[in-house]
Amino acid sequence: MEDFWKDKEPCWILLDCSKYVYPQCPAYLDREKPCWENASSECRKLLRIKWGCKDCRVFKLYNKTLDEGR
Repeated sequence: MEDFWKDKEPCWILLDCSKYVYPQCPAYLDREKPCWENASSECRKLLRIKWGCKDCRVFKLYNKTLDEGR
């Protein structure tokens, strides 16, 4: 499978993740799927962000694209 983030601004850029955080994130390491499909993203683990994916601007922006492609 190709890189989900190809031609998209990735979550770690949109959410302004630290250069010390995102290289450890499953969303960065596993680029075949979107960040919300990674059970333990760094947003939730290290940054202690307590949002659900449906509240996230990255999900809102790119989930529409996924729905249209199916």
